[in-house]
Amino acid sequence: MMSRAPHDSLSRRRFLATSAAGLGALGLGPLGLTRLAHAAEDLDRYFVFLYFEGGWDHLLALDPRDPADFPDAAAAETGIEPAYSRLDASFPSGLVTAGGMTFGPAIGDLAGFTDHLSLVRGINMATLSHEVGRRYFLTGRPPSGTNARGSSVATLAAAQTAADRPVRNLVVKTESYIETTVDPSAAAMSVASSYHLAYLLQESLGIPTGINPGVRAALEAYWEQPADARAGAGLGTLADAYRTNRVQARELVEAQLHTHFNFEEPTMLGAVRAHYGFDIGGADSAAGRAALVSQALKSGLTRVASVELVGALDHHDDSWSREHGPALRRGFDALARLLEDLRDTEAPGGGSYLDKTTILAFSEFGRSARLNVRGGRDHLLTNCALLAGAGVAPGQVVGASSDLGMAPEHIDLATGASDPEGISLKPEHVMSTFMAAGGLDASDLQSEPIPALLA
Repeated sequence: MMSRAPHDSLSRRRFLATSAAGLGALGLGPLGLTRLAHAAEDLDRYFVFLYFEGGWDHLLALDPRDPADFPDAAAAETGIEPAYSRLDASFPSGLVTAGGMTFGPAIGDLAGFTDHLSLVRGINMATLSHEVGRRYFLTGRPPSGTNARGSSVATLAAAQTAADRPVRNLVVKTESYIETTVDPSAAAMSVASSYHLAYLLQESLGIPTGINPGVRAALEAYWEQPADARAGAGLGTLADAYRTNRVQARELVEAQLHTHFNFEEPTMLGAVRAHYGFDIGGADSAAGRAALVSQALKSGLTRVASVELVGALDHHDDSWSREHGPALRRGFDALARLLEDLRDTEAPGGGSYLDKTTILAFSEFGRSARLNVRGGRDHLLTNCALLAGAGVAPGQVVGASSDLGMAPEHIDLATGASDPEGISLKPEHVMSTFMAAGGLDASDLQSEPIPALLA
């Protein structure tokens, strides 16, 4: 049995009910907020998952082809149509080479950070379904039908890191899963935006606002009684859970963490907005969500953050030429700003935040190597991913897609090089590598990591 944090926003009532029942969404448990002041002494690792929703076109960024070698006119023979000439003039007309790596024209500012990242190409998703591909990557395990099987890797990461943050597992605008065998305090606190997060962090939490007035009165009367009298009052453990949660939630509110996410405030977060390149009112953007991730780590709110960085990439018609490239570039520019921010900020305990943060960028699958009759790209089994930060050997490219239709090639897992006698690279290999890079136990995924990607 597992729980799912849905794609839409988490209602305050349901958030509070979840917190009161198990305190898992806040991750407070008996710890409370008293440990926040000692976070520097306990600092270990941070984990970031960045989802590009809808299926990204890796020809435009992480697995490109040179139009000189694969001209659009030869697509019937090669099965590959870069179509870079259909993009607007703000994009390069060919490949972008940086740090010994080759990217497509939508890579944007991320090309300047090859000393912090590595690429995985030729991942075999074995599905063309958005739901299946997304849940496969989130959990590192093939779904059962369309149902996720196993906990999200972010949940596993949260369960294995110190419970020294008020939110152990922050999820923004995507799904999360947890099995009953996993520590419930690792369950996701799911929010829709920085506005939603700030709201939850500054309200006087405790009793759900929609609770029946009669029940509310009974609870308050119960709490006013001495402990020995409460024992026979008939309200029992649930009432005590609400009472404990009210105290701990008040501590969370008093910590004023919401100020780190109020991007509408004109002065306090002005430097953050300027670094990420968005204005007041622009927080619900790739840049704003990257800033939210940074603030969540640096404020002491969480060690594990998952966010839909870019959405609506499912371009099956000629909107591909107008919208897909700009959306990808916004996402990669935002990732570049995040890497820069974490690199240039000293973490408690010494070193930079980037030295202690492992990052994965992924999508549910790639897009077809040729344009369809509507001028867009359909779904492709082949995928790619990007790993960066702590524990990742930078400047590596492992795996490959073929030069005929971009099918996933088999690889030698030890070296990451193409090998017809090797294995088919799958999401579980990427997720096992992510966990190994972060110093986590990946045994739940029952898969080996890719040694070439580990620092």
